Amino acid sequence: MTSVKFLNGSHDIEGNIVAFYTLTSRVIVDFGMVGGFKEDRVEKLINSHLLPNLPDLFLNQASEFQHQAIILTQVNVDNLMAAVYLNSSIEIYVSEKGYRLYLSLLHNGLIQPIEANIRVMPHELEVGDLLVRGFESDCGVMGSQSLLINDGQHYFGVSGDVRVNGPHKDKVYHWIRKFRKQDLDLFLFDSTAYSFSKDCDLFSTDEFALQHQFSDLIVQRRDLIVINVDPSNVDRLKSICKKSHHYGRKVVLEQAYANVLHEFFPKIDICVLKESITNKKTTPTELEVVSLDDIKQHSRGFVLQNSFDNIGFLKKLKPGIYLHSNGFPNISLNRDFEYLREKLHQFKFQYLEFCASGHASIQDVNFLVEAVNAQKTVPWHSYHPELAVKAMKDLQMKFVVPDSSKKLLFE
Repeated sequence: MTSVKFLNGSHDIEGNIVAFYTLTSRVIVDFGMVGGFKEDRVEKLINSHLLPNLPDLFLNQASEFQHQAIILTQVNVDNLMAAVYLNSSIEIYVSEKGYRLYLSLLHNGLIQPIEANIRVMPHELEVGDLLVRGFESDCGVMGSQSLLINDGQHYFGVSGDVRVNGPHKDKVYHWIRKFRKQDLDLFLFDSTAYSFSKDCDLFSTDEFALQHQFSDLIVQRRDLIVINVDPSNVDRLKSICKKSHHYGRKVVLEQAYANVLHEFFPKIDICVLKESITNKKTTPTELEVVSLDDIKQHSRGFVLQNSFDNIGFLKKLKPGIYLHSNGFPNISLNRDFEYLREKLHQFKFQYLEFCASGHASIQDVNFLVEAVNAQKTVPWHSYHPELAVKAMKDLQMKFVVPDSSKKLLFE
């Protein structure tokens, strides 16, 4: 018999953790923290449901499982942060591309160091009674994957964060076909689009529309364009650089961002911001170095990537437009975001929300669920999963709202 337990985040979009287990084996999918990282005693964090109730992993208690592993659908901090508190040698598996991205972000100080046993997931991973296979997917974070779990009798699918309108949608269609072919006993799908209200559809703009908008801005604007972008979305950063180069603007990246992009796309034409260089030996020698003074003298010739930590750099530049492109801070109601807006107002920069969601729209969620056609379907990664169930009530399918107090049993 296999059990499925929603360990954390059953009605949230952070800290979504689910476990599949038999008498001897356990696979834990994703390992974030509800509400983001909090520093406190482990016992208190568990009691507050910020960490999952896994004393064998956090408090060094004996485990009842002979075989176990954590598997991440992506290396975004939202999926990994609980590992900071691990007191176990349990192996954490990520896709090959995800592992490369993790190491690159780590070496360049763009992700918090975590003392954990992180490994590349093989084509098929055997964890005791459970066999897991990852499939390349698309959500905006390089190396994202969906997971197919088999206990020898039942098949379980986890979409992870996913969109169907991104640059790698062919990967998504591929695993949809694989999942449907297996006639899944259970499918957990990304229902973020149903998080806030019955009419909620997060950023309707997709990556392709975003690039068209960026092209229009380059043509129309005669001042400096600044962009704050998520470093894990290497594809978006690459596309922005290519568009800028096409229209004759040099893209200037902070050293850490330049190193990450250059590692994955060494032929992309970019520059490095002089004021961000901490160690000249770690910057590729073939990249041009540009200073803030250079940018100030010829603002319309540049696109500047600017992270939240370096917002003060903008004080030294002529006013322009600031594109907030899923960069940090990513929650518009927190103090960091308020500070950001205050500084932009002070420096006379025009703020523009410039985002594309890494999650499927309502229409695409409906398509995804119907296309996979599992025997039981769970809306996952949502503040209000019941809204997804209500919206899809006309589909001839069985939906299960995730409940952390209950187990799903498969005999």
